[in-house]
Amino acid sequence: MAGVARDLAEVVHRIRRLIRHRLRAEWGASPLPEAQLEIVRLLRSRPGLRVQEAAGALGVAPNTVSTLVRQLEAAGLLERSGDEGDGRVTRLRLTPVAEERIARWHDARQALVAAALASLSEEDRRRIRDALPALGRLAQALGQDGCRQRSEARAPDRAGTGRPR
Repeated sequence: MAGVARDLAEVVHRIRRLIRHRLRAEWGASPLPEAQLEIVRLLRSRPGLRVQEAAGALGVAPNTVSTLVRQLEAAGLLERSGDEGDGRVTRLRLTPVAEERIARWHDARQALVAAALASLSEEDRRRIRDALPALGRLAQALGQDGCRQRSEARAPDRAGTGRPR
């Protein structure tokens, strides 16, 4: 399994990098830095989060999210609004400009991947399509705390020996 894990991680990384590179070439620049994109993706799927909730979901410090929120707000892509039930709480939402920008980026990304898929054989396209449910379950497993705790237990120690801590 270690070889499969290594190969899969490398292929996924290479695909993501190539998609970003090709889209940057077409757009002239990335739509946003990766850290800001993570906040945007999160708020697109879970609008109305508080900074603390966003930090927890991303596994980063709240001050990191606050910095990214300020940058996105200054760019006109994110807005803060008060909570209807508690005026002391601030909620984060994407602006219509951000929603439109994301939609254009997703359309361009989808078109790029569709063109690459079209260049493959029917057999390769079928195998990729058939693998999608299992890859989705893998993504879900990677997002679970138990998976993270098991990988941390196997992380290399300070000496880099790879022995469990």
